[in-house]
Amino acid sequence: MIGYPNGLWDELHNLPIIRKGITATHPGLRLNGKPEFLIDAACFPGSSGSPVFLANIGGYISGRAHILGGNRIYLLGTLYTGPQHTTTGEIFAINVPTDTKSIVSGLIPNNLGYVIHSSELSALEEAVRGSLKPHPRNSRNSPCTCGSKKRYKDCCGAIQ
Repeated sequence: MIGYPNGLWDELHNLPIIRKGITATHPGLRLNGKPEFLIDAACFPGSSGSPVFLANIGGYISGRAHILGGNRIYLLGTLYTGPQHTTTGEIFAINVPTDTKSIVSGLIPNNLGYVIHSSELSALEEAVRGSLKPHPRNSRNSPCTCGSKKRYKDCCGAIQ
């Protein structure tokens, strides 16, 4: 995974941080029916959007159990979130003449990350391109383009 966890990067060489881990669920299968899988890596805040690669450097075993030499790098997907859990603790005040305790809580990443399958990137690209296409402007009194049979100004073009 390549990214900028917690805003860290190599400022001198202008390079991101590269982290490694393993897949926690099979990347070729849809986790819970969604086009995603889990990785077991350091997925901290700031890592979202990081590309996740399969990187076999120096050799790997093929799907037919053949040992192959060389390198293989393959884009598996893009990290979009790392689940976290809440922790609580106590802060003790020393030499304070009260009996109140302050409780502190925080979030701790559990080193798992949700990754969107790379196949979904082309669908995202199509959606973005579609939204960037110029749409014909309607006059306020023309029929609304949503098919409601109302005037545009009384439907999707209503001023809120």
